[in-house]
Amino acid sequence: MKEATWSTAARYQPYSSWAPDYIMKLKAQVAASKWRTKTHVQPDTGLINDPCSLNFFNNKWHLYYQQFPFGPVHGLKSWAHAVSKDLFNWRRVPGDLLPDNEYDSHGAYTGSALVTHGTLRLMYTGNARDDQWHRHSTQLGAVLGADGRLFKDPKPLILTPPTGYTQEFRDPFLFNYEGQTYVLIGGQRPDHTGAILLYAKQTDKSWRFVAPLSIPDEFCGYMVECPNITFINGKVVLVYCPQGLDQDFFEYENVYPNIALVADSFDPTTGNLTHQRLQNIDKGFDFYATRLANTDDDGTLAISWLGLPDTTYPTDDDGWAGVLSYVRQLTLRDDHVCLYPHPAIKSLRETAVENLPVIQQHDDEWTVTNLEGAFELAFTLAAGQKTTIHLPDGDHDQLLIHLDSDSGQGMIQRENRNNGGSLRQFGFPAGETVEIRLFIDVSVFELFIDQGYRVVSGRFFGNEAPTAARITPPSAASDVASWNLKKDNGGL
Repeated sequence: MKEATWSTAARYQPYSSWAPDYIMKLKAQVAASKWRTKTHVQPDTGLINDPCSLNFFNNKWHLYYQQFPFGPVHGLKSWAHAVSKDLFNWRRVPGDLLPDNEYDSHGAYTGSALVTHGTLRLMYTGNARDDQWHRHSTQLGAVLGADGRLFKDPKPLILTPPTGYTQEFRDPFLFNYEGQTYVLIGGQRPDHTGAILLYAKQTDKSWRFVAPLSIPDEFCGYMVECPNITFINGKVVLVYCPQGLDQDFFEYENVYPNIALVADSFDPTTGNLTHQRLQNIDKGFDFYATRLANTDDDGTLAISWLGLPDTTYPTDDDGWAGVLSYVRQLTLRDDHVCLYPHPAIKSLRETAVENLPVIQQHDDEWTVTNLEGAFELAFTLAAGQKTTIHLPDGDHDQLLIHLDSDSGQGMIQRENRNNGGSLRQFGFPAGETVEIRLFIDVSVFELFIDQGYRVVSGRFFGNEAPTAARITPPSAASDVASWNLKKDNGGL
């Protein structure tokens, strides 16, 4: 069933009404897709989009993310549940959050979670529609116990938006600050300006609206989705998705940006933020809905949807859409937000001799062969040099990356098989020797330059999974290394 044929009734019918025969055929269709990844979180069937929560609970990492399991479209959303020991080898387990009451009758939308009193406490947006198809947004709660059972709260946590805001009121992010629990919620005013709304939890467990964060309207577009906050080295970092941001004010190329705001201080009694500056945290084609996790031992973690709203992908014809990024650590370097893979990503490397890529230096290029579709490629780019990474696909390149360390300019080009464009340009520190790490996973790329100072992520869709790479000229690159990647649990 292609998107054009998906009626509203089909998208929002109860999960129990989907015929087993349809689901079996969909699974077979998805399994045959040549663009299935080997190491990324992806749907068994249908669509996944926003990551909702990432928490270490009961001796495991728990990941929740949005899904519509019945087709590659946005329909009646639920939360899928997966667990991992190392943040990279994920396994689906029971405990999905399903839309089954009057408040989430049209979808369990994005939210977050905190570990509290030996349980995982979830907060999410319930989406309901009336007979005129008007939206009613409610912030709801659920709890996951140590035994893996999930229970919803009987009553809403926040029934309606505060006065002066519309029903575009969603994506709660729970956080602790100075011994108090707060939540940020994306919002919109009647004049179609976006806002991030701050609530404080009271001793009676109710939520009190404090204020909108003091962010200028031009930083927020007409609606804010997926707000997050973290505190690093005495600074405040907000990560959020402002829809409709003026491109003359802030440069971005995707349909909606996913940006960071760095501030010097945060006042939880007023929502005031001082000395704010903006940054695009990923310059790739497909990157949205980042969810942060504030942890005790691993710093601030980040995971994102490598997809975009209002965008089609070739995998749609195969019955599935969407992947999540690798888990990254978010740090600040000179007030610049950096994203870099968590060190546990090394658990994906295949180390058996027979599975190692073959790396050779020739007069005119480095070649890397014996690649198996999912691999890591790393090298050092010398200062004042230009290099190009080629991923061949028959007689042409399915992915081409140009890097100029003298000017600090880069470009990535892919075959244009969807409506997200084929070219992205980006900057990175000029005149320096920089480390390059490129992760390829069949139809996904994640590029990290200078230990995450610049990140470029997205999808690409070649005729075949990549089995070789070339780096030209050979004099620009040194310390070339590569590993094939594989999950140890059969994948999702």
